[in-house]
Amino acid sequence: MKKRDFERLMQSLEEVREHVTTGRFRGRIYTVEVGAKDVRAVRLRSGMTQQQFAETFGIGLGTLQKWERGERRPSGAARSLLLVMKSNLPAVVKALGVKPTARRARSRRMRTAA
Repeated sequence: MKKRDFERLMQSLEEVREHVTTGRFRGRIYTVEVGAKDVRAVRLRSGMTQQQFAETFGIGLGTLQKWERGERRPSGAARSLLLVMKSNLPAVVKALGVKPTARRARSRRMRTAA
């Protein structure tokens, strides 16, 4: 463990001890943003289309599209879920018990036109 990480851990333990003894919380609150690139990267890594990703994880298709275009940002539970998905997508799939729909192969006609 790096010295800086160890020092932060010790500081956190001291904050917990103080909270337990006084009942007050002086902890740090971090705001973590999930940007359009992050949302798109998670979806692409899943191998799903926008439609499939939205259906699999219960996100409105329009909402997902706005997130990916940067018009809106995920908040609350959606942001937390996307952060966990970014870190460990297979764990989220397993925990939710969902079966991601595989991306459909493009037809031969579409491949030759591209």
